[in-house]
Amino acid sequence: MKLYMVLSAITWATAVTVTPIKPANRPLGARWVNLPAVGGGAPVQEQGTAATDTHIYILGGIPSDSNNSWLAIPSTNRFETYSFQTKSWKSLPLIPKAFTHINAAAVNDKVYVLGGLTGDGVDQIWRSTPDCFVYDILNGTWTALPPMPTGQGRGASAVGISGNTVYLAGGMERLELTANGTQESLDIVTAYDTEKGAWTTLPSLPASRDHVGGVMINRTFYVVGGRDHGQPNVRNTTWTLYLNALEKGWVAKAEMPTARGGLAIGVIGDYIATFGGEGNPAPGSNGVFNETEVYDVKGDQWFKLPAMPHPRHGMVAASVHGRVYIPGGGIYIGAGPVDTFDAFELDY
Repeated sequence: MKLYMVLSAITWATAVTVTPIKPANRPLGARWVNLPAVGGGAPVQEQGTAATDTHIYILGGIPSDSNNSWLAIPSTNRFETYSFQTKSWKSLPLIPKAFTHINAAAVNDKVYVLGGLTGDGVDQIWRSTPDCFVYDILNGTWTALPPMPTGQGRGASAVGISGNTVYLAGGMERLELTANGTQESLDIVTAYDTEKGAWTTLPSLPASRDHVGGVMINRTFYVVGGRDHGQPNVRNTTWTLYLNALEKGWVAKAEMPTARGGLAIGVIGDYIATFGGEGNPAPGSNGVFNETEVYDVKGDQWFKLPAMPHPRHGMVAASVHGRVYIPGGGIYIGAGPVDTFDAFELDY
């Protein structure tokens, strides 16, 4: 697709000087930028997010008016896009199936849905589904793909893209929306070749993770944070898998300062930025983290930055044009969708 430079006017921005947790090679500065509300003001949470050079796409999620008083929260087949050229949101043809926690990726002018969780709004359970679909951006049409291999259907996975292949790490098979309900986290890692339509199994994670962050940098898959069999069981691990040496398996790196699940994550240069998340026990936090923490890939060091201006969880970020874009999310533990859309920048 044609590449457009992002020239949108900054509604507001703040610059900060970052103090590293331990000595670093150079100082950093950070800015936040407000952007047009998601869907023209329709909140979204627990959606999938994908991006091309020209657009950001949000897929599925929970209803815009969801709240924790609902006995059961259904999934949706919502599909919308934000154009960097027009600086506006637009609705697209609905996904053929309703999902939350979609594993989404954009590759070669196509948007892929590779499993997720589904809820019918009748009971308090979100169940995994292996169903997969692809949206042809140029033709504006959805096509069903063969489902994920038996036993691999899941949502809330870490997602990374390298070339024509989408990588999924961890995820969850079942999420019961009740106190002490079952939450089945997984450690499986798989790759989907979008050209061949083939799935491959890779070395499993060192431990189960869901609601976990994932990014790809120079053929290295980074999996950060997440939770293990339950929302309170948040983790701060940083694991890497070098795709050119799979036999070495996963390698542990410096741990993220704050353990968090349901966080957003993105890449700016050689830095991985992490935002928000769920599981904050602090009074007055609504169970939501406001942390902004950045990992220096080359130095294997974490930096703790000033808090998010709009704390939230249950959102997936997209890295484009040297920014990390963060659409939607929830402002309360559990359900609390908002239409917030902002972007994060680093000076380095």
